[in-house]
Amino acid sequence: MNASTLMNNDLLQHVERHLVGHLLGPEALAQYDRGPVGKAFLRPTASALVRLSDDFTRERQNLAEAAPGDYWHDTRRLAYLFHFLPRNYVKVARVLAELGGHPDVAKELTAKSRFTVLDVGCGPGTSALATLSFLAALQPAAFQVRIVLVEMSPAALQKATDLLRQAADWLNAERREAMTLHVTPHTGDAKSTGRYPPHAAADFIWLSNVLNECAPEDVPPAAWVRELVRDHLAPDGSLCVIEPALHASARAAMQLRDALLEDLSECGIFAPCTANGPCRMLAGQPERDWCHVALTWQPTPLVAQLDAMSGLSSRVQKFFYFVLRRDGKRATEARSGWTPWRVIGDLQREKGREKRLVCGPDRCTLLTRFKRDRHAGNEAFSTARRGDVLWLSSAPAPLADGLRLLPHIQVERQTVAPPTTE
Repeated sequence: MNASTLMNNDLLQHVERHLVGHLLGPEALAQYDRGPVGKAFLRPTASALVRLSDDFTRERQNLAEAAPGDYWHDTRRLAYLFHFLPRNYVKVARVLAELGGHPDVAKELTAKSRFTVLDVGCGPGTSALATLSFLAALQPAAFQVRIVLVEMSPAALQKATDLLRQAADWLNAERREAMTLHVTPHTGDAKSTGRYPPHAAADFIWLSNVLNECAPEDVPPAAWVRELVRDHLAPDGSLCVIEPALHASARAAMQLRDALLEDLSECGIFAPCTANGPCRMLAGQPERDWCHVALTWQPTPLVAQLDAMSGLSSRVQKFFYFVLRRDGKRATEARSGWTPWRVIGDLQREKGREKRLVCGPDRCTLLTRFKRDRHAGNEAFSTARRGDVLWLSSAPAPLADGLRLLPHIQVERQTVAPPTTE
């Protein structure tokens, strides 16, 4: 099985099918295999999904106190597993695809035969599941992977362990060479990094939708995440942080990024930033702005059904992320004469011009292209999606509200293949 097959989320659909059979029963599974699951099976889940979605998407001033609490012991558990697990999976897959798109990172990972993944605040193991699929796609030979799961909820931890073992069995049935999985579950507080089970330095550390549920007055995020990196991350490993695309949670994570770069001088940002140093948006943009990217995917069958029943829409997923590494590698490696600008805003069309918010080597600003300057060599300015990188062949010119794309400047687009379940 090649990488494109695995990364197009075959594993995700296998997990969804397993959850339907395990949680809704054989009759629902038979319906799933033939077509839509009967609404009678899904009505309680759809109702719980609306409540849980409101909890997650409501803008919260005190993030930790207003968090939805332990939803693993009522109907909201099904809503999370059937709806939020797939949505979070594709976000993780997108971050992994960007890492795997770096030729040197991909080469290093392919050369390894042993991996360690630390999934902190793992929930049902979504990040670990996507990483397992990513490694199986990238590594054609036999390999071993130890996954350390840290989670406060024993119910979530048990579900994560079960799903990872199911996933490993399925992946091994699809692979020519065996993959050996070792799962080490740990019930405990994410912030207590010194109590994690012993393990080799991690190739991947995941903090997915964790920081916004941690009480900051206990231990400041910068303190325990700094310990996490120093004590648990391999020299060529990646700390991957994903947070909701909400004002408070994203800006808190942006501030964490700055604090980590200041405290960990040996570390640098792989993505999305195109340079180290203080966050350009925090430094120069109004407090109302926050950084996030967006991906478009084809929802899995059950997600699509629950969307229709609940009135939600999952096709576009927005989120904040950053990846920190010690080895200096970045998604935008230097190119002589060219400068990288990450697209962090949608295309805005005005009379005679188009503009979008971008973040580059020295600033976060609006980049404008006048329609009279549009040509085939800068068409990527229009076609880029939020989260893509625009490479400019020379520096843009100053403009009253930002920078201007001059007609002689060539524009190339660096993108990440979007996750899909089609």
